[in-house]
Amino acid sequence: GSSRKDAMAVIIQEVVGANYGDYYYPAVSGVAQSHNYYPIMNMKAEEGIAHIALGLGKTVVEGKKSLRFSPAHPERIVQFSTVEDILENCQRNFYALDVSKNAEFVREDSNLVIRSVEDAEKEQPVQLLSSTYLAAEHRIRDGFMPGMRIMTFAQMLKYNVYPIAGILNEILDFGRNGMGCEIEIEFAVNLGEKAKDSVFYLLQMRPMVTGGEDVDVDIGEDDMQRSICYSTQCLGHGKFDSFSDVILVDMDKFDPAKTKEIAYEISNLNAKLEDEGRPYVLIGPGRWGSADHWLGIPVQWSDISGVGAIVEVRSDQLRADPSQGSHFFQNITSLGIPYITINDDMPPKSSDYIHWSWFNDAETAEATTYLRHIRMDKTFLLKCNGKESESVMVYPADNE
Repeated sequence: GSSRKDAMAVIIQEVVGANYGDYYYPAVSGVAQSHNYYPIMNMKAEEGIAHIALGLGKTVVEGKKSLRFSPAHPERIVQFSTVEDILENCQRNFYALDVSKNAEFVREDSNLVIRSVEDAEKEQPVQLLSSTYLAAEHRIRDGFMPGMRIMTFAQMLKYNVYPIAGILNEILDFGRNGMGCEIEIEFAVNLGEKAKDSVFYLLQMRPMVTGGEDVDVDIGEDDMQRSICYSTQCLGHGKFDSFSDVILVDMDKFDPAKTKEIAYEISNLNAKLEDEGRPYVLIGPGRWGSADHWLGIPVQWSDISGVGAIVEVRSDQLRADPSQGSHFFQNITSLGIPYITINDDMPPKSSDYIHWSWFNDAETAEATTYLRHIRMDKTFLLKCNGKESESVMVYPADNE
């Protein structure tokens, strides 16, 4: 017999799902958090955020393509802003267990398979929870008809046939109050005969920890004295100290009519820095990735794919709303990249600032027609406190 101290706790977690032909999987699985560090499109941070997918939860946990929504606003899907966004961001594959060989014993490691959504289109979860892309009309219609399957979960999110959003709201509230901290849950839903008869399974609840949660992100007086920019509007959370490169739009040369050319120059510099494995801070006016090139620089994600942090400077010259619903928010969110908005030239309404003189005095490593690439021999410190929505960038001290 083993002594008491050798005893080990074992948690047995049921695999939720149902049989569909030779396969076993839940119609919906997901993760929800009580605090949302990227509250865009008028969401509030304290309303939380959820990610759901068809099939086993491995899809969501591994960060593969899933559907992200705020349980308080289930009808507002950021990554589905345009038809192009939907085609780019929708779930294509899902995890299921193959139970054809040995139906008595289900083991996730040996029976796990990846299936395509198309392959499962005759199965009830896809039939009930998908919408259809009609190529001839270049639009998406809710419901099942000939065309490409898009997992929108519209029955649950848009039409509330089964109140998944309401259930998540209640559990997140209850959990946060009960545990006295921000929480994260894992859950799954099995469909009933009809969507409204589905069953919700709460699989796990735990304190929410993001990568930067336990890091000191309090912004102190010392940080403020050495700061080169400060913002009261920041998306994201954590302490970032691996950047020594800045790509800065040269404000003396900036011309709103030339934003497409500026995007092209950024793309070239991005490719160089990405090859060198050097993440950088991107700073410029207006809305990054704006579809309207008069409101900001119309970069695509591929133009800035090596970026480590993004700073949007709003001034009287370019006063676009902060980039709510920009198409690369999906990437920024999943990679945890801070997105910082600075209201420049707008006192006394805003306490934000950027020390242009510091940047002007910094040495230029490379200049293009519209950009300056600044490279320091030491790294900056960037702190983003997602709870307070404030951010500061501290210049490298000589003695460190």
